[in-house]
Amino acid sequence: MFTGIIEAVSAVTKIEKKGSECRISLKNPFGHEIKKGDSIAVDGVCLTVESFTGENILFFVSKSTLEKTIAGKYVSGSTVNLERAMAADGRFDGHIVQGHVDSCGKVSDIKKIGDGIEVRITFDRNFTDLTVPRGSVTVNGVSLTIAELDGNTFKISLIPETLKRTSFAKTLKTGAEVNLEFDILGKYVAKIMRGGGNDADFESLIEKL
Repeated sequence: MFTGIIEAVSAVTKIEKKGSECRISLKNPFGHEIKKGDSIAVDGVCLTVESFTGENILFFVSKSTLEKTIAGKYVSGSTVNLERAMAADGRFDGHIVQGHVDSCGKVSDIKKIGDGIEVRITFDRNFTDLTVPRGSVTVNGVSLTIAELDGNTFKISLIPETLKRTSFAKTLKTGAEVNLEFDILGKYVAKIMRGGGNDADFESLIEKL
């Protein structure tokens, strides 16, 4: 599990394609604090450390992941957000992030507001029931709050600290694709309501879980 609080910004150093799969090497900002088999969210995608050195980390990326995320568009030098799996005794500063990207969205508008920016992202209409104003959403691995919601477009506000600590200052451009993971709690509620109706009582909702 992750929290959507980015630990480090890294860069792709090498991509080895083999058929519909690939291996991606990234600069290693964690040194020997990691080990083989660790889970690391790369732009919000949970990947497993296959091997590493003090300079680079190697990940295997499956066909399914390449098809559902922006990983298939990486090139040497691409900037990415990294977060290691949450430690059991860690602080929970973001929200529950699984590292399972639901869909790719597209940046439709960027507006400078003071020292921060407002970004509008358009996403697949099939996921509109998982979004609510002031709800949580993960964009390229970053835990964010939906400031406004209009159909299948939501607005997020990025403060200077977020721009400083993530890849957004370099990667967010109009037309850019981003990884989206919608709130897991919203997914459960949506599933319950589809099956139980709005008048279902609490006990029946729990039973459906």
